[in-house]
Amino acid sequence: MKWSIGPAQPRTARAIAERGFPGALGIFAAWRLQAYGYALAASYAVLLVSLYKSGFWIVDSRGMPVYSDFICPWLAGAQALHGNIALLYDPAEFAKLQEALVGPRDYFYPNWPYPPTFFFVLIPFAALPYAYAFIVWDVITLTGCIAVVYLIVRRIPAIALVLASPLTAWTLYAGQNGFLWAALLGASLLFLERQPVLAGLLIGCLTWKPQFGILIPIALAASNRWRAFASAAAAAVLLAGISIAAFGTAVWKVFPREVAAQTSEVLVAGGHAHPTPDWGYIQTVYGLVRTLYGGAAVAWFAQGATAVGAAIIVWLVWRSPVRYALKAATLSAAALIATPYAFAADLAAIVIPVAFLASDQIRCGLLRGEQAVMIALFGASFMILVTYGSAPLGPVVMMTLLCVILRRAIWHDAPQSRAASWGQNRGITG
Repeated sequence: MKWSIGPAQPRTARAIAERGFPGALGIFAAWRLQAYGYALAASYAVLLVSLYKSGFWIVDSRGMPVYSDFICPWLAGAQALHGNIALLYDPAEFAKLQEALVGPRDYFYPNWPYPPTFFFVLIPFAALPYAYAFIVWDVITLTGCIAVVYLIVRRIPAIALVLASPLTAWTLYAGQNGFLWAALLGASLLFLERQPVLAGLLIGCLTWKPQFGILIPIALAASNRWRAFASAAAAAVLLAGISIAAFGTAVWKVFPREVAAQTSEVLVAGGHAHPTPDWGYIQTVYGLVRTLYGGAAVAWFAQGATAVGAAIIVWLVWRSPVRYALKAATLSAAALIATPYAFAADLAAIVIPVAFLASDQIRCGLLRGEQAVMIALFGASFMILVTYGSAPLGPVVMMTLLCVILRRAIWHDAPQSRAASWGQNRGITG
């Protein structure tokens, strides 16, 4: 017998209203979402263009690359293109490669922690000059993420909301890979119900960033989706095999060492790309506890307890008869909570659980108070942006979002007949 979240709810419109489903969308009306979203996106664009013209983004006034998160992926792709990837897994040589590109500076990223399978993504961008590669990377990965979110929600305002997210602006500025893994995660969950083999292949591609995939096997096992499970395992093995054929086995032998070194750099030494401890940049429960308290033992205990709790929630929700959109929202939100290792750009993937949540809201209506909570979460995300990614609000945002999702899961039997009238009457048909 499957575990069920919440009792069956009455199916009359009056009963729904009495139990907390408001009739009006208010600030969530489609035209408002688009107006606010595109206005914020335009302001981000103006800011980025201003930074570019001032020499603080992508390239400086001399045309030299500005040191950013995109430096290392571009260099990695260039080394793979020329068959010299062993240098990436040697910290001293890796620092020399960065210095040759941007010139002397006090600090360089000390490790390349990604598996050789990631080179297949990076090589095409390395064929372009650095500035063009940066822009093309941002455009392609953002477009992919937007496309997945649109396919989940099936409403035009979803595009404006992705562009309006403060974490989208941060990821564009950093040239990070948050959009890429968000698109893969969202697409895998989107296809899982009807095309489990394809979904598994996409999950297998997520192995280049394994810290965010630790809960996926739990969800697949809980819901008996063994075809997707097998497909994901086969994809991961196949990608590893192709990388061995292309780059040899030597890099796979040193890769675990660099992962351990990077983990020590971030979770022990204290922060990302900073020579002194700065725990606020780590947007996880671990980073939050280290910021507030400072003790590693307490931080690891809190993170471990959080991860176990997230795993239990995912297991129970995915074994229950809850609507699939809420299951997907739960898993994609919990993935960002369970890991001890995440930064502001990684939180750009928040658009995936929000998209699945929105799709359920469109079908079944809003619960009372959801608008206010979502606005508060947007404000907290904006604080992460204006503090240059150093305000450790990420775990607070993600856990609050998960609570919103679980609250809806408790009402999982709410009638879906409200969907059509809710969308048609409030203008969210796109």
